[in-house]
Amino acid sequence: MITVGVVVPLDYLFVYGGAVQRIKVDVAALIDSGYNVEMICPSRIRQPQCDLPSGLTLVTYPNVQHATFLPEKVRLVFDLHTQMFNPFFRSTLRKRCANYSIIFAHSPWSAVASYKVVKRKIPLIYVAHNFEYGLIKQATRNPLIRRLTYHIEKYACQKATKILCVSERDMTDLAKAYKMPPAKLALLPNTVDVDFFSQTHNLYDKVSERQKLGFAPSSLLLLFHGRMDYRANVDALKFILEELVPALRHSSTDDMRLIVAGAQIPKWCLDNGDDVVSFLSDVPDMRRFLSIADAVIVPLSIGGGTRLKILESFAAGVPVISSVKGMEGIDYQDGHHVLIAQRNAGDLIHKIKMLAENEDLREKLTTNAYDLVVQKYSIPVAARCLQDAILQARNQAEPAKDVRH
Repeated sequence: MITVGVVVPLDYLFVYGGAVQRIKVDVAALIDSGYNVEMICPSRIRQPQCDLPSGLTLVTYPNVQHATFLPEKVRLVFDLHTQMFNPFFRSTLRKRCANYSIIFAHSPWSAVASYKVVKRKIPLIYVAHNFEYGLIKQATRNPLIRRLTYHIEKYACQKATKILCVSERDMTDLAKAYKMPPAKLALLPNTVDVDFFSQTHNLYDKVSERQKLGFAPSSLLLLFHGRMDYRANVDALKFILEELVPALRHSSTDDMRLIVAGAQIPKWCLDNGDDVVSFLSDVPDMRRFLSIADAVIVPLSIGGGTRLKILESFAAGVPVISSVKGMEGIDYQDGHHVLIAQRNAGDLIHKIKMLAENEDLREKLTTNAYDLVVQKYSIPVAARCLQDAILQARNQAEPAKDVRH
């Protein structure tokens, strides 16, 4: 049986966010396909804070203290240090890599660091969660960080046997930026554990959970969730607090409430909740908040890849109102799977009211969105893509190592 090594950059197994959900689903898909999976993960702790899936072996090495909780641009530097220049990572991978038939690296830093150890002895698949250079250009004007990201991502693409992208746009951007041959790139759409999120309304009763959290049964509850130290979410949160919340106060719908939930919500937000918006940080199970939400809003204007929060909402049966940017990478139809709103408070509130007043529309959106996520963004889809990628990578790799099933 083939053993797959999965290299992740920074404590991803122990924090909430899109990256960790993506990694967990990919690992589950590999295990479901019959592979042994071993994850090499930097960590400040020795034991995970969640149950590991059966079939996953976790190998940790010392991490920089509190690096996970640093601001985004500073954390980028620690990502580099944690693997590319960390002797503990190199020694750990050097000891373990003889067991691997293939390696998946879940960031450009992980791909570069892994290649430095294994060279071309083992096929290396770079899993590109985003077009990182394009994302960094949106996040900072700092020329040093931009240049650093460009060269690291370029090196990762050049040295990887195969590159997996979450969307056609990311494939095009990577190919153009780094002159990658089309045969080297493949599509691995962001996927979610549909079974996990489809249990939302069976595990949590909407009325009782609202009562526990202090929300009226009749309130129209909107949910915005994710990691609030991620630049795209911070930008959306700024729009919500500066434009949407004041507009909600003056709207004709008096009983409309907003929940902002997720990891790393700024302290100033937690100290300033009011009658319209509530902040809930570091929640252990996002399904609890999906169960009480009437709609999920995703007013993004920057970012890359695919928004897992949207796919999770689809799987949980919660209607979504999103900007066009938020829906990038998802094969959707406006009014069929999701309601598209412009990035302004007036249009967003208009779409919210449209959804609240039309039960048939809510039923249509949730049914169609659930069918879409099952057909195109579920674990079986990821399993097929990963098996194809493994087969292609092993065929393309230099025959330096005899790997057998």
